[in-house]
Formats: sequence, C-alpha cells, structure tokens
Amino acid sequence: MNVVLIAIDTLRADALSCYGNARPTSPNLDALAGDGVLFENFYSVGNCTHPGFTAMLSGMYPESTGVVSHWTRVEPPGDVAMMAELFQGAGFDTAAIDNLYDGWRPRHPLYPWFRRGYSHYAYPGGEGHYKPGSEVSRLACEWIRDKGREPFFLFIHYWDTHAPYNKAPEDFYRFYDGPDPCDPRLDCMPPNVRESQRKVFGIPVTDPGYVVAAYHAETAYVDSCIGEVLRVLDESGLAGDTLVAVTSDHGDIMPAPRMALGRPWAFCHIGLNEDCLRLPLIINGPGLIGGERVAGRYQLVDLLPSLLDVAGVPVPGGIDGQSFSESLAGGTQGGRRDLFFSENTYQKQRAVLRWPWKYMRMEAQYLSMPPRCLFDLESDPLEFTNLSDGEGEVVASLDEVLDQYVSRTGRDGRDPLKVQDITADAL
Repeated sequence: MNVVLIAIDTLRADALSCYGNARPTSPNLDALAGDGVLFENFYSVGNCTHPGFTAMLSGMYPESTGVVSHWTRVEPPGDVAMMAELFQGAGFDTAAIDNLYDGWRPRHPLYPWFRRGYSHYAYPGGEGHYKPGSEVSRLACEWIRDKGREPFFLFIHYWDTHAPYNKAPEDFYRFYDGPDPCDPRLDCMPPNVRESQRKVFGIPVTDPGYVVAAYHAETAYVDSCIGEVLRVLDESGLAGDTLVAVTSDHGDIMPAPRMALGRPWAFCHIGLNEDCLRLPLIINGPGLIGGERVAGRYQLVDLLPSLLDVAGVPVPGGIDGQSFSESLAGGTQGGRRDLFFSENTYQKQRAVLRWPWKYMRMEAQYLSMPPRCLFDLESDPLEFTNLSDGEGEVVASLDEVLDQYVSRTGRDGRDPLKVQDITADAL
C-alpha cells in the first residue's frame, strides 16, 4: 500500500462543504470523504505551524518533543523518529513537496527535522513560504508519474489557506454575497483587524463576511489543486492501492474576534479557542468503509500510529499518539477522553478538553486577560461564557489533569513553556 498525506495549512474543518459549509468550496475533498472516512471531531495540539506539524509527523505532543513554539530554535531529540523515517525504514520510497525545512537559507537552514527520512524533498524554487497550490501539485504529479514499483509515502504541504486570503486566481473569488464589502453600516471589526484587511485587499473592507468569503476562495482553489493530484493517481493506476489522508495543522479565527494579549484578534491564529483547534481529517483508501463518519475525538498525534498501522509498518513505542485504525474499517470509534493543547508563540497558555468541558489556563500573567477560562462546549460551542468562577470543582479537577499531563510529557522533568521564551518576542 502507498500512503499520501496532504496537509493544508490553516484550514478550518467548517470551511469544507463536507463539514457543513453551505458554499460549494470543496467538491474534490467532498468526493474523497464520500468514498472514505470523515472524522467529525479532529483536533490540533495548538495554534501554530511548527508545533502542529512536529506533532503530526512524530506522534508526540509539543511538550514531549520540546517544540512548543512557532519560529522555534529548539529541535526534537534525535531519538524522536519522524513519519518519513519510519516509512523509509520499512522499505517505502519517501518524498515530500514541502518547505517546512527552511533549506533555502544556505548558511543557516532552519527546522531540519522536517527533512528527515525523505529520499526526495522538493518545493517550488525561490525564497519564502508561499507558492501557489498549482505549483505544489505540479511537482507532486511529476513525482507520481515517475514512480517505480516500490511502495511510497508522499507528503504534500499546501499554504494557500494561510493568511492573507488574496492569493488564489481571480475566478475563485465567487463566494461573497453581501451588498457592499465597504458598507460602514456593516463595520464590526476591531480597528487593527480592519486596517490589516484594508492592506490585504486594497479597499476599506468593513464587512467581515467579505474576508470569510475570500478564505473560502482560497479553500476552493486548494481543493482544485488537490483534485489534480487525485486525478494523476488515478491515471497512473495507483489510486486503488493508495491511502490518501487530508488534514491541517491548525485553523484560523473567523469571523468573530477572540481576545488574546489583551486585545481582540480575527483572521489569524492566536490562542486556544476552537477556531484554531478544530481540523478536518479525511482518509480514503483500500479496505476502508466508504461514507463512514467517526465521532470519536482524536488529535494530530494520533495520525502517525494510525497511518503506520494501516500500512503494516510497526508503530514505535514511547509515542503519545494512539491509533484509530480500527475505526477506519468500521470498528470501534472510541476516541480520547482528554485532549491537550498549548501555545508558547504569542502567549503562554494551555488547555484541556474533557467533554463537555474546555478549560484554558494562562501559564504566565497577561494584562486584561483572564487567567482561567472554562466553557461548556455542549451548550456554548462558540465559547462565549466563561464559567470558571462558578465551577470551582471542575476547574480544580482540570487543573490537576493539566499538571499531570505536563509532568508526564515534559522532558527531563522540566516544563518547556516555563523554560523557553515566547518566540514572537524574539523576532
């Protein structure tokens, strides 16, 4: 069996039609989900790229690897195996179309663990992170067409849904249905957010719905790019023996602002609200139950053991992830009792989700920010009402759960959020 892992940076689950978006943003991914398995409650481990992808590709929480921040200079220990290394060790040909490894800095390449285990590592030329999804797909399709007979693991990383939302070809911007994106009567964005979107779109945007529609345009564009990869897999005769998994590293806040650092933010990923944590996960391949929807809660750390299981590759010991491979074949849908999240990029914060309670705790003091937030996601899915003052027993119980998590995962008995600086401050 071959494995293709597709990661769409900054993609919220609800941006896709198969997750409830009324706009037709994702026909290719909808079809993939219709014939495969869709996870209704899949979560990141935090709100930023480098911790999210490290967790995805190692099966370990940020505290376990030490990679708790974006732009980090901390590397996972050498004994932490990355997904490509495990597939390569099992005899798979391995390739990535990706730039998480900043190899375009020849004197000071950054994040080298993202390069480990690949026989072929490519990204459209030039500096910087963003290249159009069409170019990413072109390189992926070229590699697929040149494939030999050995099984392969291919990782494809798209940036298109990452802000700013003005990068897709013009014909994808068809989802805005408001009367006037600059109507002052629609103005409800915080001034800093409104100014940033004015710079992005070149007009004085006041309607947040216009920005959301632009995000959906980027979603539709990357869906079309993925459709090209799926088409080439089919034309090459590989689709019937290839497992395709599609997910993301984190979401984005939209359209209602969230408080972080003492001020409201939107159309970015700061904090540990559901906006930044709820992800899509769609898996399609041989032996899976078509049209299955899994309700159990899982996280990015669970992806590595699950893909290895399905591909028949031994799962290493000592990881944090737990395999959900049984649910892919119609078995138990189980899920995690506790899901853990952390941030050390803009602020020091942790959270735990033990349904229906979502508990968020500041690990350092921030002006104008509550030190604790408790939400009942069953009755308050948008996290508007902080119940921490009135639910002391629940707060105390979840404080203990978080403390035990840090004690269990922290390396060398140290909490990385306490010993590492916030990386945004160093830039």
